[in-house]
Amino acid sequence: MTIGTQDLELIKKEVASVREYYQSRMDQEIPPLKEEIDRVAAQLARVQDNWREGEKRAILSQISGAERPRVPHGKYTGLDLLDMACIRSLLTAQIREPSGLNPRMLDEWQTNFKAAMDSTTPGAGDELVDTQEARALWDDVNLESAVAPLFNTIQMPSNPFQIPLQLGDVNWYPGTENVATKSTALTTARQTLTAYELVAEVPWSYDLDEDAVIAMMEELRRGLLRNAREVIDDVLLNGDTNTTDNINADGATISSTDAGKGQWLVGFDGIIKLPLVDNTSQAVNHAGAVSDDMFNEIRSKLGKYGVRPSELVYICDVNTYIRSLSVGNFRTLDKFGPQATLLTGQLGAVEGIPVIVSEQMKLADTDGKVTEAGNGTDTGRLLLVNRSQWRVGFKRELAIETVRDAQKRQNIMVVSFRIALQERSGSRSSATHIALQYNITGV
Repeated sequence: MTIGTQDLELIKKEVASVREYYQSRMDQEIPPLKEEIDRVAAQLARVQDNWREGEKRAILSQISGAERPRVPHGKYTGLDLLDMACIRSLLTAQIREPSGLNPRMLDEWQTNFKAAMDSTTPGAGDELVDTQEARALWDDVNLESAVAPLFNTIQMPSNPFQIPLQLGDVNWYPGTENVATKSTALTTARQTLTAYELVAEVPWSYDLDEDAVIAMMEELRRGLLRNAREVIDDVLLNGDTNTTDNINADGATISSTDAGKGQWLVGFDGIIKLPLVDNTSQAVNHAGAVSDDMFNEIRSKLGKYGVRPSELVYICDVNTYIRSLSVGNFRTLDKFGPQATLLTGQLGAVEGIPVIVSEQMKLADTDGKVTEAGNGTDTGRLLLVNRSQWRVGFKRELAIETVRDAQKRQNIMVVSFRIALQERSGSRSSATHIALQYNITGV
């Protein structure tokens, strides 16, 4: 599936302008200032946003032939199923706790809401509405995410969920007619996915006027999508169950209640921790500026897992990406055109391997970990992953529920999902399907 030609041309022009600007600085041997790097980073963020919007339109067009259903008239004109789901959650909270509310106001609200929902789901029973809302929400989140779509995703029917695996090679022998050939006793194993819950509460002082609720929907939706995709990518990359000297908070002790940090303790170790802690032979201390060899050096660490570019993906922080624009073998989107639509968020490639930029890939200290008190020196990191060796599971996709707190005069929207991550071999200490380049200087 590809985004529209007009969208792609706009994105290519943006990426080309970034590369031209950076190359002109390099040709003059003028190191870019931090302010310039920040400006280029912001421009790249806009490119990724445009990319996601183009992908979203392409997907919606293929599935339904047009945009998803929206309310055509009335108070809720222009809102889609996800917007209506948020409003219904809020309305349900008021009905559940009607103390102090005007019954007439609630009746009017319910009438308007029912009419709006009927206009977006013609011929559909009420039992289908929740599924449609959840699907719309999850499609949006997946399109916003850069890391999660890279891996095979499984909807878990149970928790934990075991996936049968076949390990080892089949032996081949010369065949003779009417004679049974020697068989191979295959080694089998299971990959166990265990889902853990992440929950966020969003409180706001309530104004029970229906028009005020409608007015806030766009900002609420934007925040939900942004935060959901950020935390999903964050835990997949940075998950670390250690409370002390966590790879994201080295030199400190954190807890699951720490704002902005508790999500790292979700219950599983993420992708970065494997080469950085579990199997350090897969990590390389680059101790130098970006270079061509930086990419091949970690690719050689993967052995047989590094052969097929179609199974591989590089993931890096924004600053390392910007600096990599000066690398000869680094091709940006404007150089290889429509093939860039292989993966969401792909802005470049090295020898046919996509390069994904993630905002959740943070600058680290010289040891590859993020120091809690502040890195002594900010350095970049480059991750190479064989995508076929990881599984992401969801036992429950995003759920939204709203409750009222009359004492605080607040509505509290609770958003949650259950996520799992597991690498295929079952032995992180010996896995060689991933490698990390750290201590990339000059970023």
